[in-house]
Amino acid sequence: MRLYLETSVLGALTDLEDPRRPTLTRQLLKAVSGGVHEGVISNVVQEELQKAPTEVQGIILSELQPVSLELVLEDEDSRSLFVEYQNLGVVPERFRNDLRHVAVATVAAVDALVSWNFRHLVNVRTRRAVHAVNLRFGYPLIEIVSPEEV
Repeated sequence: MRLYLETSVLGALTDLEDPRRPTLTRQLLKAVSGGVHEGVISNVVQEELQKAPTEVQGIILSELQPVSLELVLEDEDSRSLFVEYQNLGVVPERFRNDLRHVAVATVAAVDALVSWNFRHLVNVRTRRAVHAVNLRFGYPLIEIVSPEEV
């Protein structure tokens, strides 16, 4: 499966509060590096990682060293789709990047977006809203799942 790894997945590598999250994230990355899945990130992930503290960036980059990830870029189609998602108001404005992730992942035709963000992404309300927009504009449905579900 082609899996879009949203920033929270990579950030979980530094999670000190819930030891399951880094463990499950490492298992997912091992599956990607082993060829079980294809890993995809975007310029949105890169932007968010650049805002992280230097120490966090170092840990994440070190852990990603053996993992081959495809980089996809936002384009006109993903920006238009993002606007449609945003118009539904399913995610507060200040968390708009969450919908940028979904839009670029959808246009890149990944099988699933993987995230630890249960508040704005991995939930029934967001899935239904995204599916409604995707169907209306001729895009395939996209799974939005946690690393545990993969």
